[in-house]
Amino acid sequence: MLSGFALGRHRHGALRVDEAYVFEEVWGPCEGVCTELGAPIRKDLARTEQFKILADSVGRSQTVVLRAASDNQFAHMIARTLKAKWVNSLVIAERKLTRKAGVSIPAEYRLRMFENRDEFHISRIHKQAFKETISIEDYRAWATAANCRTIIATYDRKPVGFIIAEKRSYASLGDFTIAVKPTHQNKGVGYALLQTALNIFIDIGVSRVVADYLMLNASAHNLYRKLGFKPKRTYDFFVLKKRKPKTDSEKLNR
Repeated sequence: MLSGFALGRHRHGALRVDEAYVFEEVWGPCEGVCTELGAPIRKDLARTEQFKILADSVGRSQTVVLRAASDNQFAHMIARTLKAKWVNSLVIAERKLTRKAGVSIPAEYRLRMFENRDEFHISRIHKQAFKETISIEDYRAWATAANCRTIIATYDRKPVGFIIAEKRSYASLGDFTIAVKPTHQNKGVGYALLQTALNIFIDIGVSRVVADYLMLNASAHNLYRKLGFKPKRTYDFFVLKKRKPKTDSEKLNR
């Protein structure tokens, strides 16, 4: 009889950590009984030890990360018992759409819709903003999909930011990805892009938009708060095992 499960995958760039293995969902039985100092009972210690064996089997050359939803008592027990280091949290926020609003575009910037070959620019902007790579081909397929609308922000006619507004196939739900070059952040470009995307969402029949952002990303937190997004769920990230540096022989065999 199934009494728990763990879903993990290799992720490049997870939490800006290369070659990470992330346990994205971990659920199991948890007595949840502990002392005032947080020491769990024997049954929970045994369950934690079983998970530790699984985590150790992932491999010595990778960082191992545990993602724990705020209401996942089992995952938080593992993190606490293994003395895992909390590194950040992913906030899922939501906003309902009722009517369009005016868009304030900063002076010297312009907004336009996606044009041919913009995929080269948005792939480069994404890498500069997030230190991770999404291929030009993948971005073109994403930005030009029938259920997506892509807006480009330019400065002196050169792309410096973008947003892809995506309508999901259920519940009139929408989400998006947004990025602005670091040298053009905190100048109102992201606000203008997102406000424009919210108006477009209304045009294509989206009534509810979801955003996700890292808790320690203050600029993203402030942007979504200003635009009326309300946090609905939080996932905590814990590092269970740090990537070990490669030996000299491993470096030579690359």
